[in-house]
Amino acid sequence: MNEVSTNNYNVFTFLYSPVNRKMTGLHTNNLFGGELVKKIIFLLVLSLVLALAVVGCGETTKPERVNANNQNEKPKGNTQETFNIGETIKMGSLQFTLNGVRFDEGDDFWTPDEGKSWLLFDCTLENTGSESEGISSMLMFKLYDSDSYSQSLTISTSAKGSLDGELAAGRKMAGEVAFEVDADETEWEFIFEPSVFGFGQAIYTVAVDDIN
Repeated sequence: MNEVSTNNYNVFTFLYSPVNRKMTGLHTNNLFGGELVKKIIFLLVLSLVLALAVVGCGETTKPERVNANNQNEKPKGNTQETFNIGETIKMGSLQFTLNGVRFDEGDDFWTPDEGKSWLLFDCTLENTGSESEGISSMLMFKLYDSDSYSQSLTISTSAKGSLDGELAAGRKMAGEVAFEVDADETEWEFIFEPSVFGFGQAIYTVAVDDIN
């Protein structure tokens, strides 16, 4: 403890000695009482307050299954409901469909790592609200294997469309999102989380027998 205090004293003595302050350009008043530092501290505190406010105001949105008549079926009870390929759900103003899943082994220039495969999820999003929505494949989609380990997003040269960008009210967006998975894995959970600052997710169960 004494050694640490001595080291700290030596550092500050060096920095703030009359000679070294001229060499380094450091001044106690500028460092701790200057207007720039005050502004930086104010912005840091403000950012922290806003972050806490966002987290505190986050709402939980539960997925509602959309049936063939385009009517929403509210979930029953508090149990987390799961969905299958081909089913459409609605969360907030976004309507989501997992159209299908396929493997991709790459091309002559870009292939999965040894022992790995690429799994591509074909999705459609529709904005049923009155305002534009921001879509991000990196933030909204996750994949877990049967042991609950998360899988990494990847880039597939054969992926169709894009699930990133602005989705205007009344418009649809279709595309594929790719993940790298173990080649011998047979079951996954594909998760759609539309609310970046809130809570709630739609879980789709996918088995290797369901894949095209």
